[in-house]
Amino acid sequence: MSERKTNRCRPWAVAMATVLAATGIGGCQWASGLWGPDLGPETRLTEPEKSGATFSFPYYTDIAARGNTVAAVYMVANGRMNRHVVVRRSSDGGSTWGAPAVLDEPGYGDTISVSPDLVPFADGSLLAVWQARRNAVGEKFMLSRKSADFGGSFGETRILNSVHQSFPGSVASRPDGAVLAAYSDERNIERDIFANHSSDGGATWQAADVMIAPSGKTESVGPAAAIGQGGEAWVAWEEKKRGDASISVVHSTDGGATWSAPVRIDDSKAKASPIWPALVESNGRLTATWTSGIVGETSRSWLWMSSSTDAGKTWSAPKAIYEGAALAISQMIAVGPRVFLVWHGGASDETGIYFNSSDDGGATWTRPFDSPARLDDSRPAILAVRPRIAVDGDRIAVAWQEGDREIVARLSADGGKTWPGDKAIRVAGVEKGNLRLPQVAVSDQGAWVLWERWADMTGLRKTLADADLPTPIDIMVRKVPFPK
Repeated sequence: MSERKTNRCRPWAVAMATVLAATGIGGCQWASGLWGPDLGPETRLTEPEKSGATFSFPYYTDIAARGNTVAAVYMVANGRMNRHVVVRRSSDGGSTWGAPAVLDEPGYGDTISVSPDLVPFADGSLLAVWQARRNAVGEKFMLSRKSADFGGSFGETRILNSVHQSFPGSVASRPDGAVLAAYSDERNIERDIFANHSSDGGATWQAADVMIAPSGKTESVGPAAAIGQGGEAWVAWEEKKRGDASISVVHSTDGGATWSAPVRIDDSKAKASPIWPALVESNGRLTATWTSGIVGETSRSWLWMSSSTDAGKTWSAPKAIYEGAALAISQMIAVGPRVFLVWHGGASDETGIYFNSSDDGGATWTRPFDSPARLDDSRPAILAVRPRIAVDGDRIAVAWQEGDREIVARLSADGGKTWPGDKAIRVAGVEKGNLRLPQVAVSDQGAWVLWERWADMTGLRKTLADADLPTPIDIMVRKVPFPK
Protein backbone atom coordinates (compact mmCIF):
# COMPACT_ATOMS: atom_id res chain seq x y z
CA MET A 1 0.00 0.00 0.00
CA SER A 2 1.47 3.34 -1.07
CA GLU A 3 1.31 5.96 1.60
CA ARG A 4 2.33 9.58 2.20
CA LYS A 5 3.26 10.12 5.86
CA THR A 6 4.12 13.30 7.67
CA ASN A 7 6.03 13.07 10.90
CA ARG A 8 6.72 16.30 12.76
CA CYS A 9 9.05 16.76 15.71
CA ARG A 10 8.15 18.61 18.88
CA PRO A 11 9.26 22.24 19.33
CA TRP A 12 11.59 21.44 22.23
CA ALA A 13 13.34 18.90 20.04
CA VAL A 14 14.14 21.65 17.55
CA ALA A 15 15.77 23.66 20.29
CA MET A 16 17.67 20.59 21.48
CA ALA A 17 18.88 19.71 18.01
CA THR A 18 19.97 23.30 17.48
CA VAL A 19 21.98 23.24 20.70
CA LEU A 20 23.51 19.90 19.77
CA ALA A 21 24.35 21.12 16.29
CA ALA A 22 26.08 24.15 17.72
CA THR A 23 28.57 21.91 19.48
CA GLY A 24 29.86 20.66 16.15
CA ILE A 25 30.18 23.91 14.27
CA GLY A 26 33.84 24.31 15.13
CA GLY A 27 34.74 21.30 13.02
CA CYS A 28 32.40 22.14 10.16
CA GLN A 29 34.17 23.71 7.20
CA TRP A 30 32.27 24.35 3.99
CA ALA A 31 34.10 22.22 1.44
CA SER A 32 33.29 23.85 -1.92
CA GLY A 33 35.16 21.11 -3.76
CA LEU A 34 32.55 18.55 -2.72
CA TRP A 35 29.72 19.93 -4.84
CA GLY A 36 27.82 17.25 -6.69
CA PRO A 37 27.91 17.21 -10.50
CA ASP A 38 25.23 18.86 -12.65
CA LEU A 39 23.33 20.44 -9.79
CA GLY A 40 20.53 22.77 -10.81
CA PRO A 41 20.54 26.45 -9.89
CA GLU A 42 20.26 27.38 -6.22
CA THR A 43 16.99 29.31 -6.25
CA ARG A 44 15.52 31.59 -3.62
CA LEU A 45 11.73 31.21 -3.50
CA THR A 46 11.03 34.00 -1.01
CA GLU A 47 10.25 37.33 -2.68
CA PRO A 48 11.34 39.81 -1.51
CA GLU A 49 14.53 38.55 0.08
CA LYS A 50 14.32 37.53 3.75
CA SER A 51 10.52 37.58 3.74
CA GLY A 52 10.22 34.04 5.05
CA ALA A 53 8.99 33.52 8.60
CA THR A 54 9.24 31.06 11.46
CA PHE A 55 6.96 30.12 14.34
CA SER A 56 6.89 27.71 17.29
CA PHE A 57 6.57 24.50 15.24
CA PRO A 58 9.41 23.07 13.16
CA TYR A 59 9.22 22.38 9.44
CA TYR A 60 7.70 25.48 7.90
CA THR A 61 8.00 23.95 4.42
CA ASP A 62 7.17 20.99 2.22
CA ILE A 63 7.87 19.99 -1.38
CA ALA A 64 6.35 17.54 -3.86
CA ALA A 65 7.27 16.48 -7.41
CA ARG A 66 5.53 14.78 -10.32
CA GLY A 67 7.65 14.34 -13.42
CA ASN A 68 9.19 17.73 -14.14
CA THR A 69 6.54 19.63 -12.13
CA VAL A 70 7.55 20.68 -8.62
CA ALA A 71 5.46 22.43 -5.95
CA ALA A 72 6.90 24.02 -2.80
CA VAL A 73 4.96 25.37 0.18
CA TYR A 74 6.38 27.60 2.91
CA MET A 75 5.57 30.36 5.43
CA VAL A 76 6.12 34.08 4.89
CA ALA A 77 5.67 37.09 7.13
CA ASN A 78 2.28 38.82 7.03
CA GLY A 79 2.81 41.99 9.02
CA ARG A 80 4.55 41.88 12.38
CA MET A 81 2.73 38.89 13.89
CA ASN A 82 0.69 36.97 11.29
CA ARG A 83 1.93 34.44 8.74
CA HIS A 84 0.88 33.42 5.25
CA VAL A 85 1.28 29.95 3.78
CA VAL A 86 2.19 30.20 0.10
CA VAL A 87 2.83 27.76 -2.77
CA ARG A 88 5.10 28.22 -5.76
CA ARG A 89 5.21 25.80 -8.68
CA SER A 90 7.76 25.04 -11.37
CA SER A 91 6.80 23.20 -14.57
CA ASP A 92 10.37 22.94 -15.88
CA GLY A 93 12.13 21.04 -13.13
CA GLY A 94 12.99 24.08 -11.03
CA SER A 95 14.60 26.26 -13.71
CA THR A 96 11.83 28.85 -13.32
CA TRP A 97 9.07 29.29 -10.72
CA GLY A 98 5.61 30.79 -10.91
CA ALA A 99 4.26 33.55 -8.69
CA PRO A 100 3.41 32.69 -5.07
CA ALA A 101 -0.18 31.61 -4.39
CA VAL A 102 -1.35 32.60 -0.88
CA LEU A 103 -3.33 29.65 0.50
CA ASP A 104 -4.85 31.34 3.55
CA GLU A 105 -6.55 34.02 1.44
CA PRO A 106 -9.43 34.65 1.24
CA GLY A 107 -10.87 34.23 4.70
CA TYR A 108 -7.82 33.46 6.87
CA GLY A 109 -5.34 36.20 6.08
CA ASP A 110 -5.64 37.48 9.66
CA THR A 111 -4.15 34.27 11.08
CA ILE A 112 -0.79 32.76 11.88
CA SER A 113 -0.81 30.01 9.24
CA VAL A 114 1.80 27.34 9.99
CA SER A 115 3.05 23.79 9.40
CA PRO A 116 1.98 23.20 5.79
CA ASP A 117 1.97 19.74 4.19
CA LEU A 118 1.68 18.82 0.49
CA VAL A 119 -0.03 15.52 -0.36
CA PRO A 120 0.21 14.33 -4.01
CA PHE A 121 -2.14 11.83 -5.71
CA ALA A 122 -1.88 9.54 -8.72
CA ASP A 123 -4.26 11.65 -10.84
CA GLY A 124 -1.93 14.66 -10.69
CA SER A 125 -3.88 16.52 -8.02
CA LEU A 126 -2.26 17.93 -4.90
CA LEU A 127 -3.64 18.68 -1.43
CA ALA A 128 -2.30 21.34 0.93
CA VAL A 129 -3.07 20.97 4.67
CA TRP A 130 -2.07 23.46 7.37
CA GLN A 131 -3.04 24.99 10.71
CA ALA A 132 -4.17 28.60 11.11
CA ARG A 133 -4.43 30.47 14.43
CA ARG A 134 -6.69 33.49 14.86
CA ASN A 135 -5.25 34.55 18.17
CA ALA A 136 -7.54 37.55 18.61
CA VAL A 137 -10.47 35.23 19.35
CA GLY A 138 -8.55 32.10 20.32
CA GLU A 139 -9.39 29.97 17.26
CA LYS A 140 -7.15 27.26 15.80
CA PHE A 141 -8.25 25.87 12.43
CA MET A 142 -7.15 22.79 10.49
CA LEU A 143 -7.46 23.83 6.84
CA SER A 144 -6.97 22.30 3.41
CA ARG A 145 -7.14 23.32 -0.25
CA LYS A 146 -7.01 20.99 -3.25
CA SER A 147 -5.27 21.66 -6.55
CA ALA A 148 -6.35 19.70 -9.64
CA ASP A 149 -3.20 20.70 -11.56
CA PHE A 150 -0.44 19.93 -9.04
CA GLY A 151 -0.18 23.39 -7.54
CA GLY A 152 -1.05 25.56 -10.52
CA SER A 153 -4.32 26.69 -8.93
CA PHE A 154 -6.28 25.81 -5.79
CA GLY A 155 -9.93 25.31 -4.95
CA GLU A 156 -11.82 26.65 -1.96
CA THR A 157 -10.65 26.28 1.62
CA ARG A 158 -12.05 23.37 3.64
CA ILE A 159 -12.19 23.31 7.45
CA LEU A 160 -11.34 19.89 8.92
CA ASN A 161 -12.08 20.53 12.61
CA SER A 162 -15.68 21.19 13.64
CA VAL A 163 -14.52 22.92 16.85
CA HIS A 164 -11.63 25.28 16.19
CA GLN A 165 -9.14 24.26 18.87
CA SER A 166 -6.69 21.98 17.03
CA PHE A 167 -2.91 21.82 16.76
CA PRO A 168 -0.81 20.72 13.74
CA GLY A 169 -0.94 16.97 13.25
CA SER A 170 -0.25 14.20 10.76
CA VAL A 171 -1.58 13.35 7.29
CA ALA A 172 -1.60 9.91 5.66
CA SER A 173 -2.87 9.17 2.15
CA ARG A 174 -3.23 6.64 -0.66
CA PRO A 175 -2.61 7.45 -4.33
CA ASP A 176 -6.32 6.88 -5.07
CA GLY A 177 -7.33 9.92 -2.99
CA ALA A 178 -7.99 8.50 0.48
CA VAL A 179 -6.71 10.94 3.12
CA LEU A 180 -6.65 10.78 6.91
CA ALA A 181 -5.71 13.80 9.01
CA ALA A 182 -5.19 13.40 12.77
CA TYR A 183 -4.43 16.16 15.24
CA SER A 184 -4.32 17.00 18.93
CA ASP A 185 -7.16 19.21 20.13
CA GLU A 186 -8.00 21.04 23.36
CA ARG A 187 -11.75 21.58 22.95
CA ASN A 188 -12.28 19.38 26.06
CA ILE A 189 -9.63 21.24 28.08
CA GLU A 190 -7.21 18.29 28.16
CA ARG A 191 -5.79 17.51 24.76
CA ASP A 192 -7.48 14.68 22.86
CA ILE A 193 -6.85 13.23 19.41
CA PHE A 194 -9.35 13.98 16.64
CA ALA A 195 -9.36 12.86 13.02
CA ASN A 196 -11.09 13.63 9.74
CA HIS A 197 -11.17 11.61 6.53
CA SER A 198 -11.56 12.31 2.82
CA SER A 199 -12.08 9.77 0.04
CA ASP A 200 -11.65 12.20 -2.87
CA GLY A 201 -8.24 13.75 -2.28
CA GLY A 202 -9.51 16.47 0.03
CA ALA A 203 -12.25 17.86 -2.21
CA THR A 204 -14.71 16.95 0.56
CA TRP A 205 -14.33 15.77 4.17
CA GLN A 206 -16.50 14.20 6.85
CA ALA A 207 -19.12 16.65 8.07
CA ALA A 208 -17.55 16.62 11.54
CA ASP A 209 -14.25 15.37 12.84
CA VAL A 210 -14.25 12.45 15.29
CA MET A 211 -12.59 12.03 18.66
CA ILE A 212 -10.73 8.76 18.30
CA ALA A 213 -10.32 7.84 21.97
CA PRO A 214 -12.37 8.52 25.11
CA SER A 215 -11.48 11.80 26.76
CA GLY A 216 -9.83 11.50 30.14
CA LYS A 217 -7.45 13.24 32.51
CA THR A 218 -4.56 12.82 30.09
CA GLU A 219 -2.72 14.85 27.45
CA SER A 220 -2.81 13.20 24.03
CA VAL A 221 -0.29 14.69 21.59
CA GLY A 222 1.91 13.87 18.61
CA PRO A 223 -0.47 11.81 16.43
CA ALA A 224 0.83 9.68 13.56
CA ALA A 225 -1.73 8.54 10.96
CA ALA A 226 -1.66 5.50 8.65
CA ILE A 227 -4.04 4.22 5.93
CA GLY A 228 -4.51 0.69 4.59
CA GLN A 229 -6.85 -0.87 2.03
CA GLY A 230 -10.52 0.12 1.85
CA GLY A 231 -11.65 1.79 5.07
CA GLU A 232 -8.70 0.61 7.18
CA ALA A 233 -7.00 3.40 9.13
CA TRP A 234 -4.90 3.77 12.29
CA VAL A 235 -3.60 6.55 14.50
CA ALA A 236 -0.81 6.34 17.08
CA TRP A 237 -0.03 9.07 19.62
CA GLU A 238 1.71 9.96 22.87
CA GLU A 239 -0.51 9.58 25.93
CA LYS A 240 0.72 11.60 28.91
CA LYS A 241 -0.63 11.40 32.43
CA ARG A 242 0.87 11.97 35.84
CA GLY A 243 3.60 9.43 36.49
CA ASP A 244 3.26 7.67 33.13
CA ALA A 245 3.60 8.18 29.38
CA SER A 246 2.79 5.71 26.64
CA ILE A 247 2.22 5.16 22.92
CA SER A 248 -1.35 4.17 22.04
CA VAL A 249 -2.89 3.02 18.74
CA VAL A 250 -6.51 2.89 17.56
CA HIS A 251 -8.01 1.24 14.46
CA SER A 252 -10.90 2.15 12.15
CA THR A 253 -12.52 -0.12 9.54
CA ASP A 254 -14.93 2.49 8.14
CA GLY A 255 -12.64 5.28 6.97
CA GLY A 256 -12.45 7.03 10.32
CA ALA A 257 -16.13 7.23 11.28
CA THR A 258 -15.64 4.95 14.30
CA TRP A 259 -12.56 3.78 16.17
CA SER A 260 -11.50 0.87 18.36
CA ALA A 261 -10.41 1.12 21.97
CA PRO A 262 -6.77 2.24 22.38
CA VAL A 263 -4.02 -0.40 22.55
CA ARG A 264 -0.75 0.43 24.33
CA ILE A 265 2.27 -0.68 22.29
CA ASP A 266 5.34 0.59 24.18
CA ASP A 267 7.03 -1.25 27.01
CA SER A 268 6.18 0.40 30.31
CA LYS A 269 9.53 -0.86 31.66
CA ALA A 270 11.61 1.32 29.33
CA LYS A 271 14.19 3.64 30.87
CA ALA A 272 12.66 6.82 29.43
CA SER A 273 9.24 8.04 28.33
CA PRO A 274 8.28 7.34 24.72
CA ILE A 275 7.89 10.29 22.29
CA TRP A 276 7.43 11.01 18.56
CA PRO A 277 5.61 7.94 17.24
CA ALA A 278 5.63 7.07 13.54
CA LEU A 279 3.28 4.53 11.99
CA VAL A 280 2.95 2.90 8.54
CA GLU A 281 0.92 0.08 7.00
CA SER A 282 2.47 -2.10 4.32
CA ASN A 283 1.74 -5.59 3.02
CA GLY A 284 -0.79 -6.26 5.80
CA ARG A 285 1.65 -5.31 8.56
CA LEU A 286 1.74 -2.26 10.82
CA THR A 287 5.15 -0.94 11.83
CA ALA A 288 5.54 1.65 14.58
CA THR A 289 8.64 3.47 15.74
CA TRP A 290 9.18 5.96 18.55
CA THR A 291 12.01 7.66 20.42
CA SER A 292 12.88 7.84 24.09
CA GLY A 293 15.71 9.71 25.70
CA ILE A 294 17.40 10.92 28.85
CA VAL A 295 18.91 14.40 28.75
CA GLY A 296 21.31 15.65 31.40
CA GLU A 297 24.86 14.98 32.49
CA THR A 298 24.63 11.57 30.83
CA SER A 299 22.48 11.77 27.67
CA ARG A 300 21.08 8.57 26.21
CA SER A 301 18.50 7.89 23.51
CA TRP A 302 16.75 4.91 21.97
CA LEU A 303 14.78 4.35 18.77
CA TRP A 304 12.18 1.63 19.26
CA MET A 305 10.23 -0.55 16.82
CA SER A 306 7.15 -2.76 17.19
CA SER A 307 4.85 -4.39 14.63
CA SER A 308 1.40 -5.92 14.32
CA THR A 309 0.01 -8.47 11.85
CA ASP A 310 -3.59 -8.47 13.13
CA ALA A 311 -4.61 -4.89 12.30
CA GLY A 312 -3.24 -3.52 15.57
CA LYS A 313 -4.98 -5.78 18.06
CA THR A 314 -1.66 -7.17 19.34
CA TRP A 315 1.92 -5.96 18.95
CA SER A 316 5.38 -7.47 19.10
CA ALA A 317 7.62 -6.70 22.06
CA PRO A 318 9.35 -3.35 21.45
CA LYS A 319 12.91 -3.69 20.12
CA ALA A 320 15.57 -1.00 20.47
CA ILE A 321 16.94 -0.59 16.93
CA TYR A 322 19.24 2.30 17.95
CA GLU A 323 20.91 3.31 21.20
CA GLY A 324 23.33 6.19 21.56
CA ALA A 325 24.06 9.53 23.17
CA ALA A 326 22.40 11.66 20.48
CA LEU A 327 18.64 12.06 20.59
CA ALA A 328 17.32 10.00 17.66
CA ILE A 329 15.13 11.83 15.14
CA SER A 330 13.73 9.66 12.35
CA GLN A 331 11.34 9.44 9.42
CA MET A 332 9.59 6.31 8.17
CA ILE A 333 7.52 5.91 4.99
CA ALA A 334 5.86 2.99 3.22
CA VAL A 335 5.48 2.63 -0.56
CA GLY A 336 3.66 -0.51 -1.66
CA PRO A 337 5.28 -3.54 0.00
CA ARG A 338 8.40 -1.58 0.96
CA VAL A 339 9.18 0.35 4.13
CA PHE A 340 12.01 2.89 4.41
CA LEU A 341 13.50 4.30 7.61
CA VAL A 342 16.12 7.02 8.11
CA TRP A 343 17.42 8.47 11.36
CA HIS A 344 20.32 10.32 12.87
CA GLY A 345 22.24 9.07 15.86
CA GLY A 346 25.67 8.64 17.38
CA ALA A 347 27.88 10.35 19.93
CA SER A 348 26.99 13.71 21.43
CA ASP A 349 29.73 15.44 19.38
CA GLU A 350 29.49 13.43 16.13
CA THR A 351 26.33 12.02 14.57
CA GLY A 352 25.60 10.17 11.36
CA ILE A 353 22.68 9.49 9.00
CA TYR A 354 21.46 5.88 8.88
CA PHE A 355 19.17 4.02 6.48
CA ASN A 356 17.38 0.69 6.47
CA SER A 357 14.60 -0.76 4.34
CA SER A 358 12.25 -3.71 4.08
CA ASP A 359 10.91 -5.33 0.91
CA ASP A 360 8.17 -7.31 2.68
CA GLY A 361 6.23 -4.70 4.62
CA GLY A 362 8.57 -4.67 7.61
CA ALA A 363 8.66 -8.43 8.31
CA THR A 364 12.39 -8.52 7.54
CA TRP A 365 14.92 -5.77 6.96
CA THR A 366 17.67 -5.44 4.35
CA ARG A 367 20.40 -4.99 6.95
CA PRO A 368 20.72 -5.82 10.65
CA PHE A 369 19.87 -2.79 12.75
CA ASP A 370 23.25 -2.96 14.46
CA SER A 371 24.89 -2.35 11.04
CA PRO A 372 22.54 -0.17 8.96
CA ALA A 373 23.70 1.69 5.86
CA ARG A 374 25.44 4.95 6.79
CA LEU A 375 24.85 7.73 4.26
CA ASP A 376 26.96 10.63 5.52
CA ASP A 377 30.73 10.92 5.06
CA SER A 378 31.54 10.29 8.73
CA ARG A 379 33.67 13.43 9.04
CA PRO A 380 35.11 14.19 12.50
CA ALA A 381 33.20 16.63 14.72
CA ILE A 382 30.28 16.86 12.29
CA LEU A 383 26.69 16.62 13.44
CA ALA A 384 24.69 15.20 10.55
CA VAL A 385 21.07 15.60 11.66
CA ARG A 386 17.41 15.74 10.61
CA PRO A 387 17.25 13.37 7.63
CA ARG A 388 14.25 13.44 5.29
CA ILE A 389 13.48 10.80 2.68
CA ALA A 390 11.47 10.70 -0.57
CA VAL A 391 10.78 7.68 -2.78
CA ASP A 392 9.54 7.22 -6.36
CA GLY A 393 9.75 3.64 -7.57
CA ASP A 394 13.36 2.54 -7.10
CA ARG A 395 14.57 6.15 -6.85
CA ILE A 396 15.33 7.29 -3.31
CA ALA A 397 16.64 10.65 -2.11
CA VAL A 398 17.71 11.46 1.45
CA ALA A 399 18.62 15.01 2.51
CA TRP A 400 19.95 16.30 5.84
CA GLN A 401 21.87 19.16 7.43
CA GLU A 402 25.43 19.02 8.76
CA GLY A 403 25.88 21.49 11.60
CA ASP A 404 24.00 24.54 10.43
CA ARG A 405 26.24 25.40 7.48
CA GLU A 406 25.66 22.61 4.96
CA ILE A 407 22.72 20.91 3.27
CA VAL A 408 23.65 17.43 2.06
CA ALA A 409 21.96 14.69 0.02
CA ARG A 410 22.46 11.12 -1.11
CA LEU A 411 20.62 9.39 -3.97
CA SER A 412 19.95 5.76 -4.86
CA ALA A 413 18.45 4.47 -8.11
CA ASP A 414 18.04 0.83 -7.00
CA GLY A 415 15.76 1.05 -3.98
CA GLY A 416 18.55 1.78 -1.52
CA LYS A 417 20.75 -1.22 -2.30
CA THR A 418 23.59 1.08 -3.39
CA TRP A 419 24.32 4.79 -2.97
CA PRO A 420 26.65 5.84 -5.82
CA GLY A 421 29.47 8.28 -5.25
CA ASP A 422 32.37 8.28 -2.87
CA LYS A 423 30.93 11.20 -0.94
CA ALA A 424 27.54 12.68 -0.20
CA ILE A 425 26.43 15.58 -2.42
CA ARG A 426 26.92 19.00 -0.86
CA VAL A 427 23.78 20.82 -2.02
CA ALA A 428 24.42 24.15 -0.27
CA GLY A 429 26.80 25.74 2.19
CA VAL A 430 27.53 29.03 3.92
CA GLU A 431 30.40 30.43 5.95
CA LYS A 432 28.06 32.43 8.21
CA GLY A 433 24.37 31.95 8.84
CA ASN A 434 22.14 28.96 9.42
CA LEU A 435 20.91 26.34 6.97
CA ARG A 436 18.15 24.27 8.52
CA LEU A 437 15.40 21.70 8.17
CA PRO A 438 15.79 20.35 4.63
CA GLN A 439 12.90 18.71 2.81
CA VAL A 440 13.17 16.52 -0.29
CA ALA A 441 11.00 15.37 -3.19
CA VAL A 442 11.76 12.91 -5.98
CA SER A 443 10.34 11.88 -9.35
CA ASP A 444 11.57 10.12 -12.48
CA GLN A 445 13.20 13.44 -13.45
CA GLY A 446 15.41 13.87 -10.39
CA ALA A 447 15.33 15.03 -6.79
CA TRP A 448 14.69 18.49 -5.34
CA VAL A 449 15.99 19.66 -1.97
CA LEU A 450 14.31 22.54 -0.14
CA TRP A 451 15.78 24.23 2.94
CA GLU A 452 15.60 27.29 5.19
CA ARG A 453 18.42 29.82 5.13
CA TRP A 454 18.28 31.86 8.33
CA ALA A 455 19.99 35.25 8.47
CA ASP A 456 23.04 35.72 10.65
CA MET A 457 21.62 37.81 13.51
CA THR A 458 24.81 38.03 15.55
CA GLY A 459 24.92 41.36 17.36
CA LEU A 460 21.77 42.74 15.71
CA ARG A 461 19.30 42.49 18.58
CA LYS A 462 20.26 45.00 21.21
CA THR A 463 17.02 46.09 22.91
CA LEU A 464 13.94 44.53 24.48
CA ALA A 465 11.84 46.31 21.86
CA ASP A 466 13.31 44.02 19.22
CA ALA A 467 12.79 40.80 21.16
CA ASP A 468 9.63 39.73 19.29
CA LEU A 469 10.91 40.57 15.81
CA PRO A 470 11.05 37.41 13.67
CA THR A 471 14.38 36.18 12.41
CA PRO A 472 14.43 36.86 8.66
CA ILE A 473 14.81 33.69 6.60
CA ASP A 474 14.83 32.67 2.96
CA ILE A 475 13.48 29.46 1.44
CA MET A 476 15.92 27.88 -1.00
CA VAL A 477 15.54 25.00 -3.46
CA ARG A 478 17.86 23.09 -5.77
CA LYS A 479 17.58 20.17 -8.18
CA VAL A 480 19.86 17.18 -7.67
CA PRO A 481 19.98 14.79 -10.68
CA PHE A 482 20.30 11.05 -10.28
CA PRO A 483 23.64 9.54 -11.29
CA LYS A 484 23.75 8.41 -14.91
